[in-house]
Formats: sequence, C-alpha cells, structure tokens
Amino acid sequence: MKRLFSLLLWSGCSLASAAPFTLAPGQTAQAGPARITLLSVQDSRCPPRALCLMAGELTAKVMVTRGNTTRTLTLRLPGQAQGTPAGTLKLTAATRLGERRPQKLTFDLVRP
Repeated sequence: MKRLFSLLLWSGCSLASAAPFTLAPGQTAQAGPARITLLSVQDSRCPPRALCLMAGELTAKVMVTRGNTTRTLTLRLPGQAQGTPAGTLKLTAATRLGERRPQKLTFDLVRP
C-alpha cells in the first residue's frame, strides 16, 4: 500500500481523485463534464475451472466525449491506463461472460 501511495504521489494523483464506475455495453457514465460510453466488449478469457492454453483477454471499446472532443479507445484487461479528454481511464475488472445478467466492466478514471 505504501508503494501504491508513493506511486500516486509521484504521478501527481491522489487517492481521492480516482473515480471507479461500472458499465454494461451501451451504458454511459457522466464523469464531471465528460461522458463515457461502453460501446462493445469482446471476452476471450478462459472460463473458470477450465484448462486453457492461453489465459485470453477482455477488450472493450469506449467513447469519451467532453465538449466538442470525442475519442474512441480500446482498453484491455489486463492492460494499461490511457489518456482521454476526461482524464486517465483504465479497465480494472469485469464480470464473466455467460452469467445470467449482462456483462459489466469496472473502470477507474483519474481526473486531472
């Protein structure tokens, strides 16, 4: 935890500036003056209790709009955070495909 806190201080962020939110495909979240929409999800992760040659990955397409600026991004799980007009966005978690409810993804947004 101490290392994470030091890293956040070094990067100019604070723990209070991170805003996690969860979306299903087609849903939009309002993040201050920006809107973030989850456009699509592709999930090739290995199912629980299965033996797979590759772990697979989850890929999400999101659209970030702030004012007249719109940017479409591809985020991966696991993956890196990406800069957007709303701040730095990272895909942090996802429910499994095939559960009895729509797949939901959790993102962290660190605003400047």
